[in-house]
Amino acid sequence: MNIHHQYIRPIAIAGVLFATPMAVFAEAECPAGYPSGPIDFVVAYGAGGGTDAIARMLATQLEENMGWTIPVSNKPGAGGGVMMASLLGEAADGLTVGVGSTNTVTLDPYANEGIDFTWESFDYPGTAMAVTFGLVALADAPYSTLEEFIDFARENGRATVSTSAIAIEIAVQRIAEHYDVNLIPVPGNGAADALQSALGGHVDATIQGSQHIQQIEAGNMKQLSTLVSERVSYAPDTMTTIESGVNVTAGAYVLFVLPKGVDPAIQTCLEGAIAEATASDAYTELMANFNTTPANLGSAGAVEFIQNQAAEYQAIFAARNN
Repeated sequence: MNIHHQYIRPIAIAGVLFATPMAVFAEAECPAGYPSGPIDFVVAYGAGGGTDAIARMLATQLEENMGWTIPVSNKPGAGGGVMMASLLGEAADGLTVGVGSTNTVTLDPYANEGIDFTWESFDYPGTAMAVTFGLVALADAPYSTLEEFIDFARENGRATVSTSAIAIEIAVQRIAEHYDVNLIPVPGNGAADALQSALGGHVDATIQGSQHIQQIEAGNMKQLSTLVSERVSYAPDTMTTIESGVNVTAGAYVLFVLPKGVDPAIQTCLEGAIAEATASDAYTELMANFNTTPANLGSAGAVEFIQNQAAEYQAIFAARNN
């Protein structure tokens, strides 16, 4: 999931509700001799996007806090899958850290054949930020709420919603099932493409995680529903799906990933160092610019979230295949 520029407040995911996480505070305690060289941050998406900005900010903060050298590179492709797959071949020495999205490990292994990893293939020293989604439409659309959009779909026999990921397609389908209406997901080539489809009037609405915020502030779009358990600061009058009685939510975390089998002492070191970096004033300021707050679940919290979300997606796809 490539995320850009501005973000919204945390969070509920795929029907599993979670409290808004606070930054995890811990002092980094590292084993002697670690690290033995630079620690490579490998970002699952292209340079210039939100995940890339987060990785570079935190790399700089870690260098200042710990005295480490942390080069940042980008390995985009397959919605984060290329970077994740590359970690399978890396040494479990704590010198390579992936920066990606929870969706890549919670959903992709069950939605796509031929993927060589599951969420259990890696270790997770923490998270950096929560990403949530909203249903939005052009400002002059003849509907301003989820309920009005559903009425529009029912009256016209269908409504189209541009999407940027399988998780969002699933959310559209579940909303359609809840209301028993015909909502058609229209996959785009990423979030920007899905947004342009809506701005160009090619679809009736889109589900976005960030890029629509500037369009709302400019008066070009409006938010019909927020796909989380809490309203968001940039659309405080817009009801959530939960408030509308629809148990459908969507979101993800920016995630730190390690090859499986890294020494537990090194994992503890990285967890503490990441916790300190995500609690820093500089990172908090970056999150404020993105219209959100730091969201570090820590290692145990990340694993709990990933395990729960993966179980839900696994059940969804198993039911569809039967």
